[in-house]
Amino acid sequence: MEIVKLPPGEAAPADSDCIKILRQADGRHRLEGSVLLQCDEGEEAESESLLDGDPYASFEDAEAAGLAWASEHCVGTLYVSTQDAA
Repeated sequence: MEIVKLPPGEAAPADSDCIKILRQADGRHRLEGSVLLQCDEGEEAESESLLDGDPYASFEDAEAAGLAWASEHCVGTLYVSTQDAA
């Protein structure tokens, strides 16, 4: 899987496989993601989303969870974006 880490605040391209790590004011991090799942050729692609309700203690923990999730969904190129939560 190719991983493209975007500068803080920059959004992933529309229609790309991506995870977003949201920095919370309390120092914890939330994880969101969306991928187009298609593991086998000829298989119909399905959109999968990740909205993780439990915050992670660190950026690294959230990123590791997001990369593992994307890997399980046959992602070829994954964009990783970060931003401060509103």
